[in-house]
Amino acid sequence: MGFNRQDRLPMAAAVVVIAVSNIVGFALTLPVYVTILATPLALLVFGVVRYVLYGSAVPDVLASG
Repeated sequence: MGFNRQDRLPMAAAVVVIAVSNIVGFALTLPVYVTILATPLALLVFGVVRYVLYGSAVPDVLASG
C-alpha cells in the first residue's frame, strides 16, 4: 500500500516545488491563490523527473489504462 517506490523521488521533487512556491509567495506577500498556480509546474516536475529516472512520465497504472 502507499506510493510505489518509483514515485517517491518524483513526488518529493513536486513537493519541493510547491513548498518553494509557498515560501516565495509568503515572502512576497502574495495571496494564497497565486501560489496555487505552481501546481501545474509541480506536475511537470513530477513527470520530467520520473521520465528521466524510469523512461515513463506517468505511473504504470495510468499508462496501461
